[in-house]
Amino acid sequence: MASSNQATDLSGGREVSSKLWSDREPVLLLFVFVLAALLSATYLFSQLRIGWLPQDDGTLAQAGLRVLQGQLPHRDFVENYTGGLSYLHAAAFRVFGINLFTLRICLFCFFLTWLPAVFFVVSRFSSAIAAAAVTFLAVVWSVPNYPASMPSWYNLFFATFGAAALLRYLEVGKGRWLFTAGLCGGISFLIKVTGLYYVAAVFLFLLFCEQEASTTSEPEQSRAAPLYGLFVITGLLGFLVALIWLMRDQFDDREFIHLFWPSAVLAAMLVWHNARIRTRGDQARFAALARLVWPFVTGVLLPIALFLVPYALSGSLGVFWTGVFGHALNAAHGMRRSIPLRPLPTKWIWCVVPLVSLAAVAFWKRVAAPVWGVAVAVVLAVLLLIPSLLVWIYIWCSADFLMPTLVTLGAALLIFRPRFANNLSPVRQKQIMLLLALAAVCSLVSYPWPPPIYLCYALPLTIFAAVALLSVRRRPANVTILASILAFYVVFALWRVEPRAIYADWMFIPPPAREKLRLARAGGISVESASMYEEAINLIQRHAGNGVVVATPECPEVYFLSGLRNPTPNDGTLAPTQFLEALQTEGLKVVVINVRSTFSNGTLTQEVGVAIREKFPHIAQLGRYWVFWRD
Repeated sequence: MASSNQATDLSGGREVSSKLWSDREPVLLLFVFVLAALLSATYLFSQLRIGWLPQDDGTLAQAGLRVLQGQLPHRDFVENYTGGLSYLHAAAFRVFGINLFTLRICLFCFFLTWLPAVFFVVSRFSSAIAAAAVTFLAVVWSVPNYPASMPSWYNLFFATFGAAALLRYLEVGKGRWLFTAGLCGGISFLIKVTGLYYVAAVFLFLLFCEQEASTTSEPEQSRAAPLYGLFVITGLLGFLVALIWLMRDQFDDREFIHLFWPSAVLAAMLVWHNARIRTRGDQARFAALARLVWPFVTGVLLPIALFLVPYALSGSLGVFWTGVFGHALNAAHGMRRSIPLRPLPTKWIWCVVPLVSLAAVAFWKRVAAPVWGVAVAVVLAVLLLIPSLLVWIYIWCSADFLMPTLVTLGAALLIFRPRFANNLSPVRQKQIMLLLALAAVCSLVSYPWPPPIYLCYALPLTIFAAVALLSVRRRPANVTILASILAFYVVFALWRVEPRAIYADWMFIPPPAREKLRLARAGGISVESASMYEEAINLIQRHAGNGVVVATPECPEVYFLSGLRNPTPNDGTLAPTQFLEALQTEGLKVVVINVRSTFSNGTLTQEVGVAIREKFPHIAQLGRYWVFWRD
């Protein structure tokens, strides 16, 4: 039960949302949410069958199919992620049929559950209408831009579910909401190891909550807490050292600004705040932290423990550990070394300044007149109409650099607590800390591979943090300015950003024409060069004989679309020795080589080439594939 003091703080910390959830507005609340949800769902569904990355869709589909056939991830086949998503996809295959579109139906269903969580989070800081508008903003900058059932989308979904649970905890003080937030973290980890970023962010939040809970205003009750202070400093330093170690292969200005700096700022803020508060001593502080941490940690560990039961029963726990953590680290560092990345220059961080300044101006009394809002709307509309790639890149950069800017400003706000922040109650401070931590730490998902789509995997969390920071004043002077900014970024995402090219490498260049892929397991999705894939799969099926094929590197879609069996446990890239061994498979008549692989350069050695030509004399080149076969 929350104490009466807590109830007072909670009430004082969220006047706007108290009004939102009052009995006088249930019809408006339901109406605006349903409208935003219908609009969002319709937009995503319109994109659901369009575009693909063959390696992504093929990897996800093959893993789900192997689980459906009774195989255990990591033990029986090479699983790129933790394994939970493969079970989800296997269940979807059983219900909706074995094809690529089934994976997208699965994503769509989770997306529908994500929408109320987004609305709930935003509504803690805004009116119902504003929450609906921000929900649609979060949508157009996220899933519709790449509607493949990628694990990073589920990391985003569960981070949002966890944020909603923790915000609810701050309102009612019930430990079950900490437990629920922990469940979100455990399930997110089972989807992809990067779910641990969410767990780390929540630990930062809980440290802040403990500091607030342990603060005393009575000098006679104040006690030094040197051991706890040392524990906090050591833990935060360890966290930052772990980040540096993770990025050891490439720690340039982009990694520093986007990935390290936000976490470092929050860590420094926690250390500074810990040194200034009066508390009740080491024992009381460790006890207070334990009361916060144990429900959350229990929630994290429960789904993981259940997932590991079959591994424990089969003596495969070591295989799981190596597969999850060893593969993730090796893949990250290999990816970073092998790809010539072209991230946006960090010197363009200035692009975020007009956005932040404009949002701040909305609270200035001198621009309260409606004419100022109209003027801002006109200027932003003109910017959208300018057909300049450079202008579009500047606008994109304003979103790309928003997170580190907001975290820096938010940390300063929590440290100095200026007088203009007249709605910065203790609960509001915790709410802001939560969303800043999630935005900062969950953005690490973009390491080591930061094409534009990786901004979208975490940008909704940054949007939540932005809305929370705007709520530190009770009322803006000019709502029209804020509405114009929101509309500007919605229209930019819908009009200027190319949703079916952003995941490939660039976000404004329209992709080539797409046609429906007419293969049984394609599920009706539309892809580039559809006729090439159809011809290649038909050729492979004609010559496969007993239904076995070896396809490498990075072409798992060949196995799935053809329905042929892979004699190896690896659907991705085979090392030269593994490839040579696979060529000895009895009855193997077809070998497929992907000559346009992204991350694999060492498979096709001279020895491998000679062995292929000796055993498979016939060859056909079809787009990205070289198909070798024998009679």
